[in-house]
Amino acid sequence: MKKIICGLTFAILCLVKAVYATSNPVSSTLLPVSGFGTTQIGNQSSIIYTLTNHLPFQVPITTTYKTTGQGFSIADNCLNQVLMPGGTCQIIITFTPLNPGTSTIQLIYGYHNNRIPLPALRARATKNPVPPKTHVKGTIFGLPSETTLSPLQTPDFTATYTNTSAIPVVGYAGDQTGNNLFSVSPNTRAIVSILNNTCGTAAAPTTLAPNQSCLVEGKLTPLDLGTARVTGLFVYGAKTSLPTAHTLILQGGSSACVANGHVELPLPSVTYRYADNVVKFVFENDCATLSTTLGQVAIAATFTPNSGQTATITTSPLYDTCSGKTLAPQNDCYVLASVIPQNPATTMKVTARVPSGGSTATASTSAQVKGNVLTTHYIHFVNQCPFNVWYGIANGTGANSPDPNPNLPAPASAYFLAAQVPGQAPSTIDLTAASYVNGAIWARTGCASDGTNFACETGMCNTLTSTSGTCVQQGGSRDQPVPPFTKYEFTLSAAPGSDGVYDVSLINGFNVPVQIKGLGPTTPANPFQCTGAGAVLQPTGSPLGSCSWQFNPAFSNLSPYDFVWVSAGPDTACNSNADCTNGNVCGMAFSSVPSNAPINRRCGQFLGYSTLANYFGYPSAGQWGSTNLYAKYNIGIPMSAISSKDYGFNGANPAIFGNLLACIPTSNLSADTCYNPASNLPTCCGCVNWDAPSSPVRTASSSPCLNVNNDWTTTTGTTATPLNAILWLKNACPTAYAYQFDDPSSSFACNISPTGFTNYQVTFCPGGINSLPPGASDGRLSL
Repeated sequence: MKKIICGLTFAILCLVKAVYATSNPVSSTLLPVSGFGTTQIGNQSSIIYTLTNHLPFQVPITTTYKTTGQGFSIADNCLNQVLMPGGTCQIIITFTPLNPGTSTIQLIYGYHNNRIPLPALRARATKNPVPPKTHVKGTIFGLPSETTLSPLQTPDFTATYTNTSAIPVVGYAGDQTGNNLFSVSPNTRAIVSILNNTCGTAAAPTTLAPNQSCLVEGKLTPLDLGTARVTGLFVYGAKTSLPTAHTLILQGGSSACVANGHVELPLPSVTYRYADNVVKFVFENDCATLSTTLGQVAIAATFTPNSGQTATITTSPLYDTCSGKTLAPQNDCYVLASVIPQNPATTMKVTARVPSGGSTATASTSAQVKGNVLTTHYIHFVNQCPFNVWYGIANGTGANSPDPNPNLPAPASAYFLAAQVPGQAPSTIDLTAASYVNGAIWARTGCASDGTNFACETGMCNTLTSTSGTCVQQGGSRDQPVPPFTKYEFTLSAAPGSDGVYDVSLINGFNVPVQIKGLGPTTPANPFQCTGAGAVLQPTGSPLGSCSWQFNPAFSNLSPYDFVWVSAGPDTACNSNADCTNGNVCGMAFSSVPSNAPINRRCGQFLGYSTLANYFGYPSAGQWGSTNLYAKYNIGIPMSAISSKDYGFNGANPAIFGNLLACIPTSNLSADTCYNPASNLPTCCGCVNWDAPSSPVRTASSSPCLNVNNDWTTTTGTTATPLNAILWLKNACPTAYAYQFDDPSSSFACNISPTGFTNYQVTFCPGGINSLPPGASDGRLSL
């Protein structure tokens, strides 16, 4: 153990050194962790070092380099920088070789009198194209540990194959003859029949994009006693992926059928104190002919070592299709549970149990629980979506961005969270941020380089380069996405204990469900303290509404085809989903991406939902295809035509209905908030006391309306009222902003200590809920 000897003069400094003696107070991370790949002459490869100050005081950073060979260029944003507590800086090193051979570079960074030499990185240059490495990871999920002959159980299970390479992979399931998608050893113990195959065959192979998955579903029928090993097969080039799983076949003998349990959405590998982890347990009746009746599902957490730790576990009948139900043969059910650990732990194990057939079916998942680092803000991203997500950040300047260096192009992989694979821990990213003023973050889907930008089907911003995921800084062209997209916002203060509010917003529409939660203790006295905006499951007894994330414009007497957002393309003038084929749905779309007009009515793959507030920005008939929603919803009609009240002017023109729909304040403060007495309250932009018993959507509210403008709730002469324009959004997520001034029901805060910084968790598709309409093809799965 390192010894530290302290004199009085240096007592404080030595105390800090003692605390950090077992870890580096100024740490470094490398992306990608493998360093430089082999690079062909004429091409280039890059790595990024990020330095983070974990000390409670600022430190000056120095950097030097040792190199051999040639071809390195360095963009050093750390040299002579002073890092605040929790602050970060980045160094981007690019290798552009002119000659073949191996070069090396070593970073040596320092602070005060400390010098930290990092391992030297090797960079190999070659004349010939570098053959890309490919790898497909296979896993088998859902095969129970035990299977019985009597009663006969025939469990379903799934093999998932994921391309973990940086390039597409062409391959197929099974052998050249189209057989052996699964094999059983010994082959006399069981047989497997194929239920579904999205991985292709030798005659018709599939192409997996990077991080894309395919699956093969099988059904096992046991034949003899003993352990059966099931092996899948995916062939790609000269390589194979051979995932295996085992089940012990028992005689059984009981006349009752016992369910089997597994975890479809497990805990992350590492979670944090006060983080909201939504776990999905599945129980199956694998019996071939017998039903089984389930008792009440009980879910509990245990800790190792146990020193009195606890976890708050919340379930809801809305997300429990198991308790007290009878499962027909070959049917299953599920339970979602919110698990919030209240203490750090080496291991937290969460187990669901349900009585079944005179026995108990169980399913468990485990994770390490870390304490929260209070020296800076940490943002923990979790992706439970069945599609890839790249988070996006609106980059301000200086402290107004959580990107460590928003003027330096970080690769798209720095923002990437892979799709959730059933049975596997979700993809996560941890981001540090010293401060972020009025920050906006969102999800991007369907992304790839178009040669100019890292272009995305939804949530696209212009990026610094065609392969970078870093959005251009504030003031640049398309520094935030063109709607529709789900936005989440927070203000991270540079001073501890003084963060502003955080929230989820549907004002600009929707593309991905999201929950944001401050990692701190909650209290019944204030439902908005450190709870989840956008949460699927709110704490038991909380007045906050839970978000189903199921959108239905018909809830507001609106046509769904005017708000469903689909993949870009030409106008097809569809009138309903009956006009569409192959899982496409009828909705609105841009003619191309990244163009934002015209907006067409067409059949396409589902991407999300738009709003009437978005359509306020498209007043010209030339911005619409066959269905002009600006005209249909009377957005441009003068307020004087529908109300006797004075709404003032919108610029040089009289106020229009769109001002009230989108809450755009006018010259006399009309269409402003109804919660502020300084507003023009008789003509304010609507208000709903969401916590009132008569409210069409119930959720907590921190303050009452000062006025309810009847022009907002009951306008005449228009296709829809402003209230109807937002009510279906609020119904899908009561804790999200449905309109501009929805603050009292949608603003959350979490300041846990006057001397420490708050951490946050952002979860995409909490509980695996992705809002895909029944029968629709999901365009967010495109990449």
